[in-house]
Amino acid sequence: MRDSTDDGCGPPPRRRSAVWWFLASRLQRRLFLAFSAVIVVTGLVASLVTGVLSEQSNWRPRRTRMEHFAGARFAEAWATPEARLRLAAVVANDLRLRVELRDSAERPLLLQAPEGVATAPCERPTLRTRVVDARGVTLGEARFCDVDHPWGPGRTALLLLAVIGVIWKMAGGIARRMARPLDDLVTVVRDIGEGRLDRRARLQTHGHSEFGLLARVINDMAARIEAQVAAQRELLAAVSHELRSPLARVRFLLETARSEEADVSARVAAISEVEDELVGIDALVGDLLASSRMDFHAIQRIGLDATDLAGRALTKAGVDLAALDAPDEALPIVGDATLLMTALGNLLGNAERHAAGVRALRVRRDSATVRFEVDDHGAGIPEDEIPHIFEPFYRGSAAGRRAGAGLGLALVQRIAASHSGKAWAANLPGGGACVGFSVACESATPGVVSADP
Repeated sequence: MRDSTDDGCGPPPRRRSAVWWFLASRLQRRLFLAFSAVIVVTGLVASLVTGVLSEQSNWRPRRTRMEHFAGARFAEAWATPEARLRLAAVVANDLRLRVELRDSAERPLLLQAPEGVATAPCERPTLRTRVVDARGVTLGEARFCDVDHPWGPGRTALLLLAVIGVIWKMAGGIARRMARPLDDLVTVVRDIGEGRLDRRARLQTHGHSEFGLLARVINDMAARIEAQVAAQRELLAAVSHELRSPLARVRFLLETARSEEADVSARVAAISEVEDELVGIDALVGDLLASSRMDFHAIQRIGLDATDLAGRALTKAGVDLAALDAPDEALPIVGDATLLMTALGNLLGNAERHAAGVRALRVRRDSATVRFEVDDHGAGIPEDEIPHIFEPFYRGSAAGRRAGAGLGLALVQRIAASHSGKAWAANLPGGGACVGFSVACESATPGVVSADP
């Protein structure tokens, strides 16, 4: 199995012999032994059926009758050499047999072969019978041999061995063909488990069989794992940078505040900036914790009132409740209060930091979903950036020094998806932007609970 990054510049892979595959693959051994057992059992059953059919076909009684018939005919012509010769010639030519007659003392009397065939003694007779007269006196013996080479037991055994060898060879090839794709997939999965996430199964090897389907699933799984690991590494690098910068600034501000030359106003300003930096660090840690909860599927779904949730989000963000635009009746939803508050907080925080403040937070019921939308007073979002603002680590062109790690809106989209909803963004006709997300509503949820995150 080759890596997906194989450029073909290395040495060619060593071809494994059939013996290596047989010894390395337990499944192949089991399949081969199963095929062999089937072949042996089939041979035994065929032999048993052949024997039974031979017995039922009265082969032995027929042979006995043939011996009696031949003995009787030669007994009639035994006393006359001319008659004996004529009968032997007829039998030899009509039945394609060598005929040998011997007297009672085992001395040869007559050797007769078909026309065009050399005369020779009958060493291994196909049929032999005693010649007995009417009084029961043994006159001699008649032997008959095939002229053509008989298909004897030796040749039959060789043919049987050849057939068995060919079938076993085919069984070994079939077993190898069935087991090798699984061995390849096991090798790929083992390599992925050892951290080689660029490994992929070759689909052209497995085709459209079940192994091909399994290879596609493994490739998709490896691609997702590789993408997740890459995203985690990128996240770690971004978070490390985002934490290092505010921590360095906090250290500088604390040194400024401790300086003996700093007056009271400078110290108050330094402490205020330290608080701002700590708020940013706390928001970043909160986003990371919310993302981890979704990664580990630790979502606690309870009954909530969407209007109450939006009001508490405005209060927590320090925005006037007059910005809330929601119906008077309750809008029941089922979701994780902490995650939904995080999503609303990110939308409100983005509007406050980057878009000149929050104009309105609208809550609406739309068919089977509840929509949360935040309008701001900013200049709007560049049209070419709207498709990308929900991507992780994306920073818009208007991002300032405190732009963050680019996780806020990406987290909003993930939270919406975990609640069977979606996120969107659009520019408003009169200026500003509208960014929101939806959550599947539960109108029949009894006892709507308003839970603090």
